[in-house]
Amino acid sequence: MKRLFISLLLLVPVMTFAGCGAGDDSSEIDIPEVPNDPGNDDDDNDNPGTVTPGNGKILIAWFSRWGNTNYAADVDATTGASILVDKGTRRGTTEMVARYIQTAVGGDLHLIETSEPYPTEFDDVRDQNHAEQAAGTLPALKNRIENMDQYDIVFIGYPNWALDVPQAIRSFLSSYDLSGKTVVPFCTHDGYGAGRTYNSVKEEATGANVLEGIAIEATDVPSAESQVQDWLERIGIEREEPQGASVRITAGGHTFTGEWLDTPLADEIRGMFPLTATLGRYGGREYYGSMPRRPTNTEEGQLRFENGDITYCPSNNTIAIFYAKADDPDMGQLTMRIIPIGKVTSDLMVFDEMDSRLEFTFDNIQ
Repeated sequence: MKRLFISLLLLVPVMTFAGCGAGDDSSEIDIPEVPNDPGNDDDDNDNPGTVTPGNGKILIAWFSRWGNTNYAADVDATTGASILVDKGTRRGTTEMVARYIQTAVGGDLHLIETSEPYPTEFDDVRDQNHAEQAAGTLPALKNRIENMDQYDIVFIGYPNWALDVPQAIRSFLSSYDLSGKTVVPFCTHDGYGAGRTYNSVKEEATGANVLEGIAIEATDVPSAESQVQDWLERIGIEREEPQGASVRITAGGHTFTGEWLDTPLADEIRGMFPLTATLGRYGGREYYGSMPRRPTNTEEGQLRFENGDITYCPSNNTIAIFYAKADDPDMGQLTMRIIPIGKVTSDLMVFDEMDSRLEFTFDNIQ
């Protein structure tokens, strides 16, 4: 019985995505003859740290032991930390839920990290959590959102620890002015549901509109994506369509229309219009090629794409149009971070009919 009670304490988190080819600094945009594999670069850290504001108005923040504990490389995925194995990679349950949310509605991901990691032993974490809750300790946080003002909706995720939120969640919520924002809790647990965690989120998110949360048992997380989607529809949160200036893209005798995002990076690249680029096809999912010069308003980027996305890849200074395979388990997995700058609103099926290497021209619609 004692172990059953203790087991509610801990759940946890961790998923990836990229595409863009190698670039140069020549005066004309070009594509390498042999593209770098967009699925292989040195950036294999799945745990975002400090968030650089992205293109959306949604933030998905979460805390868990996974990402806040120095586990051994061979940590057992059946331990009390609720570590799961997904396609050979260890991931945590809370982050998996965060990724389900991002897939459904977009947004920026943020792992809440404490300055001091939590112990690896289950009983030690239990004792530390009980002591922190009893004393009202607010653990110091390692990272911070650079511009919380840009977000209208803040998802906040956590495991149920002793029927309440981990104290790191209180640290995070109390660090920002959330007045007027929509805050949405999501919780993973070991059979005890949300406990009093929703009330705790309301207490700390002063002035925010706190919506109905979702609590998912850790063992159910691998099959819970549709449950998360149903919940998001029920509470009325939908993916934001890009808003910005209309653009025209011509290639291979075809003309496409699109919307350019209203962000500093997108505005900077749009200032280069008319922009002509030689783009090559990769993997039946994208056309990409090098930029004439590197923009200065870059961001952290993201490891996912949607069909139709126009993106910039800061790793190798390339622009890309993703037109297919966002849901493909192989081609949809990216490890080079990309930054959306716009979206093609025309029929994407035309891209499959075009030559593998073409000159694309981007221009504003007057």
